[in-house]
This record gives sequence, C-alpha cells and structure tokens, in this order.
Amino acid sequence: MQSMKQVSIVAAAMVVAMAGQGVAQGVSCGGLGDGAPWLGGTRAASDIAVAGNPLVLSGLSVSAGARGVGLFTLSQPLDIRVEAQPGDEASDTVLELFDARGQLIVTDDDSGGGLASRAEVALQPGDYCLGVTGFGGNAALADLQVSRLDMPALTAGLFGGFAGTEGLPPFVGIQPCLADTPATALGQGTIDAMLAQGVRGVDTVAGTPYYRFTLASPQPLSIRAENPDADPYIYLFDGQGTLLAENDDFDSLNSRIDMTSPLPAGTYCIAMRALSDPNLPVTLSVAGYDARQAAIEAYDRGEAAPPLDGSYPVTSLGVLPARLSQDVTVAGARAQWFVVEVPTYGVLIVNADEVTDSDPVLALFDEFGRNLAFNDDSNDTLNSEVMVMTPPGRYLVAVSQYAADYSGIMRLGFQRFVPAP
Repeated sequence: MQSMKQVSIVAAAMVVAMAGQGVAQGVSCGGLGDGAPWLGGTRAASDIAVAGNPLVLSGLSVSAGARGVGLFTLSQPLDIRVEAQPGDEASDTVLELFDARGQLIVTDDDSGGGLASRAEVALQPGDYCLGVTGFGGNAALADLQVSRLDMPALTAGLFGGFAGTEGLPPFVGIQPCLADTPATALGQGTIDAMLAQGVRGVDTVAGTPYYRFTLASPQPLSIRAENPDADPYIYLFDGQGTLLAENDDFDSLNSRIDMTSPLPAGTYCIAMRALSDPNLPVTLSVAGYDARQAAIEAYDRGEAAPPLDGSYPVTSLGVLPARLSQDVTVAGARAQWFVVEVPTYGVLIVNADEVTDSDPVLALFDEFGRNLAFNDDSNDTLNSEVMVMTPPGRYLVAVSQYAADYSGIMRLGFQRFVPAP
C-alpha cells in the first residue's frame, strides 16, 4: 500500500506532467475548458498579446453533439480574431468564444467564408475558451486559430474581407444578448395573446440588431427573418444570454427558428445580422408554432413528401411507361408534386431540364415519405437528375426552382429500365 506521502508525490508528478503537455490548470469557463489544451502549448506561449505568430490547434476532431475547446490568454486589452476552418468537406463549423466564467462572448457559423467560422472582437485581459461544434450537432474536423488583427488570417472571410470591406459592418460574428443589452421590444408587455397573428418588427439590421420579447406562459414559437437581399442570420438567447438556437438560410436566404417544444415563461432576445447588406429592411416576426402549417410549408419547399389523401395537391402521372416527358411551369421556390406508379422492379432516372428561366431542383420520395434522392446542378449544368433502384410501388417527385426569382418552364423526364429477362 502506498503511503499518503507517496500518493502526494505521484499526484504532484501528474500535475507537472499535465502542465508539460499543455493541459490547462484552473481555466474552467464554466466547465467547458476542463482538461482542454492551451493553443500555444503552454499558458505562457498562449498569450496572443505577445505571441510572435497566430495560435493554432490543427486537426481537432469533434464528435457529434460534443464541443472541441482550445485555451488562450490575454495580458492586455486587444482586438483579436478567432477562426475555425473545416478540416474536410463533410464539416461545417460553428465557433464559440467564452470568458473564464463560461459567459458566451461571440458565436459565428459562416463568416469565415464557405462553411468556415470567424469573428473579430475586442477583449479585456484574462483567460478564454475557444470552442467549436459541428453545425446541427454533427461531427466535425476543424483547425482553430486565434490571432491579432495584424497577423495572417486562417480563413478567407465573407466576400474576401472584413471590417468595412465590400460594405460589411466592422463587427463579424454576434455578441450575445444580455439583460442590459439595448434591444427593441416586440409588443407591449407579454406577447402570448399576439402569437396567433404574430408580432412583427421591421428595420435594418444596422438599425435594430436586437429584439426582445416576454412570454407569460410556456409557448412553442416560430421566429422568422425575411429579406433575401439582406441575407439575415438570427440567434435566440434566453434572459441570461445563453444561446438557445440559431439559423441561416432556412428558406432561400431567409432565416427561421422553430421552437417546437414550448419555451418557458420569461424574457428572450433575438439577435440578428446580415450576411449581405445590413442597411436593407428585414421583417422579424414571432408567432405561435403551428405543426400542421409547418408541414405544409415543408411540402411547399419539397423537403417532405405530402400525404396522398387529396389534402395537398399532387398530380398523378399514372403507371409509368418506359419513357415519359412533360413540361411544367414552376413559379418561385414552391415545389410542384407528381406521383408515378412503377409496376416492376428496375432503375428509375428522373430529369428536370430548363426550358425557360429555370434552375431546377429535384427530390424523390417513396410512398411512405422516405427521401430517396435529391439533386441540384447535375452534369456541370443548372439542370437536375436523380437515379434510384425502385421496387414496384408509388413514387413522389418534387420539382422546384432554386430561388424565388425564377418563374419558368422545366421539362420533367422519366426513364425506367428493367432487368433483362
């Protein structure tokens, strides 16, 4: 049996060894930073105020539903840049910066350009945790970097630049909405009685980046920000500044958050920024979540198959011959739905080709509503094509325009191949 003195010596040796490996001691960030590495390898080398080069953590693998974290410190007030670059084509990073207490300072999804994340923020001296997750809770592979603004960036940035470039505002990313953050009130008092019709605010993102509302009782909500020319991005925070949800490009370039489980009574804040033009008006609305209406809107977008009970318009093309072609007019992004019957086992190819003013998008579902295939822009064109093996049964095809400003004719084609006898 080891003596207490021996145990103390072993424990001390473990602490020294962990410090030598760059594992943080005493930086918790509300538990997020426990056991996380210093971005510079050691605490002394992770002070970005005096570092000779950007602090980098490469090849960080983040499991689904988890958060990867790297630590850095700051010895003087400074404007810094934090970034996350996806390490492979399957990754879409979401970046989060926390102070030593675990308070969220800034979060960002795509400001690095493409699927990369980036934010520039003024910080006070202290220790910080830089976290990265996969968008939607998915797994991700990422490179993290913290740098001063005079150092090379890891990511390209939106439109190739930041801080006034291409008309962008000087701040990138979003600061959490806290209890003392100035915000425009939606409605007067609690908004529960207004949710059936919805409560709205209209302003530019530059003029009103934050809206606040209060619920008297638990409510499921649908929050929308609409103006594709501004390309709004929205974030929902609770009264303490905790990020509850975020969205970009739910419907074309408009954003939407559906809180299908009722939000508890209390005060909430919506933060908003524009990925395109912050000086264009954006309509921000909060309404009660309607599951039936949400399903219809999913059918309209071609994201879910409607029932074949006559409650939603679906055009029947009957039993599918070996070849079938039909011109359809598709106005805006609302999908046109068709159902065909495949009599025998084989391979089905469906094409949607532009005739006039179209950028076709195709989706194929079986009669049980399972998504079998989706395509946009096949064969180096704006046309779409899907190919699947099909047992006998009914199949639903959704054809839609890529963007709402298209309103033309497409040629919808079916080819069915069966095994040789």
